[in-house]
Amino acid sequence: MTGERLRVGIDARALCGRFTGDRTYWMHLIRALLERAERGLDGRPEYRLYARTPLPADAPPLPAVATVHVIPSANDRLWTMFTWPRALREDRMDVAHTQYTVPARAPCPVVTTIHDISFKLHPQWFRWRDRVLLNLTVPIALRRSARVITVSESSRRDIVTAYGVPESGVVATLLAAGPAYRPVPQETARRLVKGLWGLDEPYLLSVGVLQPRKNLSMLLEAYALARRELGLRARLVITGKRGWGCETLTLALQRLGIEDDVLLTGYVPDEHLPGLYSAALAFVYPSLYEGFGLPPLEAMACGCPALVSSAPAMPEVAGECAWLLPVEDPRAWAHAMTEIATDGGLRERWSALGRTRSGAFRWDRTAALTARVYAEAAAARRPCSGRKGVP
Repeated sequence: MTGERLRVGIDARALCGRFTGDRTYWMHLIRALLERAERGLDGRPEYRLYARTPLPADAPPLPAVATVHVIPSANDRLWTMFTWPRALREDRMDVAHTQYTVPARAPCPVVTTIHDISFKLHPQWFRWRDRVLLNLTVPIALRRSARVITVSESSRRDIVTAYGVPESGVVATLLAAGPAYRPVPQETARRLVKGLWGLDEPYLLSVGVLQPRKNLSMLLEAYALARRELGLRARLVITGKRGWGCETLTLALQRLGIEDDVLLTGYVPDEHLPGLYSAALAFVYPSLYEGFGLPPLEAMACGCPALVSSAPAMPEVAGECAWLLPVEDPRAWAHAMTEIATDGGLRERWSALGRTRSGAFRWDRTAALTARVYAEAAAARRPCSGRKGVP
């Protein structure tokens, strides 16, 4: 190291990109790391943020001490391979932190975050170009990284098993709902929902990118069954930006004849989500696979009862404080949605459990574990995969 204070260079490009879970992860992590450093924790490390382009005007604010060093480059690949490593060397960084893609010649040990490996376990959910890219870059990143961070024990086991890396080199740092996610008074929440979408009826809510692994086609089947056979009258609100393969959602709506009962809001800014969660009867999340799955935790933090799938990572996140359901059983989901929508006492019980559970996850804890990984990487100065590498 260059001195007593560990100097960490963070690839902050995700803050400048699309509205995704990756951006949420980096924003909250960076905030928590900087706040801990300001309080003199973790040995008072120095964090330097690097990006290829300036942060957009609508980016959530970082702490006042944060400065993003913009280093232009023709494209992201050149930035990762040449521009950023040169800046790390010039700035004498002790450790670098990025995700998925690691420079070939980094001047310091690199920590990489790999949120999950769904691209390898379930390639049918990805465009061929994304599959090829990730299957090329991730094994290389594992070979070059001093430590690997992932976001759940489930994802950690997947990485270790699929790539044969030592367990000691892969660390799970669980995520958390942001501080803005807390219950909004019902009158305020309902006024927000009616003002933005003209909706003043009871509704069930789903939040996430519209893509195949979110299992929304099954959810629509369950919802149609609940309305047709079980008397469910609540609307279904599906929030999220359009992703690859989302055309199946439109086709399912037409086939099931429920276009008038389902509201697709598109992307909703973060500031509106607590109100949207708080006004919902319940949150439904039938995802087939998640590295972590933040939306259920956000819903629970807002006091919204959560119905989630039993897919990987979901039991780890929800514990026994959300209603776990089989991933591909529309009848089970139909009965659960109807019951939660019509039983106020049941909603109150799940709401209380969910709020307690969400409080057990904190970004401060995530940042503390991450800072420990930085220190270990700086001390190790060798790839987590050892001499043999990974397949």
